[in-house]
Amino acid sequence: MYKNNYHKISGISFKKGKLQTGNYNATLNTMYQIGSCSKFITSLVVAKLYELGKLDYDTDINKYLKKWKCPKKNITLRLLLSHTSGSSDHNGYSGYSLQKIKLSLELNTAIILGKLSSKPFNITFEPGKKFMYSGAGYQVVQQVLEEITGKRLFQLLDKYIFSPLKMKNSTAKLLYPNKHKYNISNMNNYYHLYPETAAAGIWMSCNDFKILAIDLINTYNKNSGKILSQKTLKMITKGEHPEWNKSFQNYGLGMSINIMNENKIFSHSGSTYGYRTYFHCIPEKNEFEILMVNYKTNKIINNRMKNARKILKL
Repeated sequence: MYKNNYHKISGISFKKGKLQTGNYNATLNTMYQIGSCSKFITSLVVAKLYELGKLDYDTDINKYLKKWKCPKKNITLRLLLSHTSGSSDHNGYSGYSLQKIKLSLELNTAIILGKLSSKPFNITFEPGKKFMYSGAGYQVVQQVLEEITGKRLFQLLDKYIFSPLKMKNSTAKLLYPNKHKYNISNMNNYYHLYPETAAAGIWMSCNDFKILAIDLINTYNKNSGKILSQKTLKMITKGEHPEWNKSFQNYGLGMSINIMNENKIFSHSGSTYGYRTYFHCIPEKNEFEILMVNYKTNKIINNRMKNARKILKL
C-alpha cells in the first residue's frame, strides 16, 4: 500500500486500558463498506430477535418463510449463521455500479435464486457436517428476518443496533452519490452498491465500530451492554464447527472464533469493491482492534492490513 490522496485509512487499537487511534486522509467518522463484517453485525440482530422470542436458532426456517421456501428441510438459522448448512459460494459478491436499485423482499429472493450476478443458494453437502462459507446463506438469513418482522434489514439494524448505541455513522441503506448525509470514503464515487445487506452491504465508521466493540465487551464481562444479554453473547460466540478443536479457527453464530492463551477471540474481516475491514475482539482481556481501508484496485494484497498498521503506527 502506498500513500496518496485516494487511500483513506482509519484504525483503532484498545489494549490494557489504552485507546490508540490513527487516520490517514480520513477521520474516525469516515464511513467504509465493511463487506463480510456485515455478517457479524447481522448476527447480532438475529440474537436480539431470539431474545425477544421472535425466532429460534434450531427451527426449520421454512416455518418462518412464505414468500420463498428453502428447497431442503431442516435447515436452521444455526446452520446458516455458522456456515454449516451445506451451501457454499466462495465467490462472494462483486456488487453493482451506481445504478438505481430498490431494496425489497423480491430483490432478495432474486439474489437467493441467483438471478442477478451471483450464484444461487444451493445445498450441495450434507447439512451440519462441514464448514462451507456461504454469503448466499446469509441472504437466506436476511429473508427470514424480513419475512417474520415485515421490515427491511436496514430498518432492523437501525432499530436494534445503530440507534440504541447512537451509532450515527452507520447504515445499511444503499448510498448514492450526493444523495446521502454521510462522509464516506468513496474515492470520487469509486465504489459499488451491495443490495446483499446481510452478507456484505453495511457501511460503518471506525468510531462506530469502536462503540459496538465496547458494548459487546461490557456485555461479555459484566452483562452491562445495551443490545444483548451476557448469556446470549456467550452463546453466539461459542464455536459451532463440528470438527473444531483448539488448534485451529472455528466459527460461531456469525463470527470467527479462536482461542489464544486460554482467551477467546471473536473476529471477522470484510472485503468489497474498493474496501477492506478487519475486526477482532478479546473480551476477557478488554482488547479489540479495528482497521478500515479503501484502495483503488479490487486486488486484495495479503499484507494490506499489516501495511495499514504501519502507516497509522498502531
